[in-house]
Amino acid sequence: MSTTLRRFTLSFPQKLIREPILHNLSVKFGLLFNISKANVSDDHGYLELSLEGDHESLERALKYLGDIGVTITEK
Repeated sequence: MSTTLRRFTLSFPQKLIREPILHNLSVKFGLLFNISKANVSDDHGYLELSLEGDHESLERALKYLGDIGVTITEK
């Protein structure tokens, strides 16, 4: 199975700041991640990162992120 590397910007609201979002992407979907930039405050979270994994897992992970309220922009 081939892997894909894609780059994203994730923005998330205050209610998700304490959630283990990246841990969940790794454990639930088997993805590897690399954070290139992050800014997390008490009000808001912002991450620039790359995600690596098989196509199906990446698509399921993006759906999961959208479902929990993360705004996703592919770079």
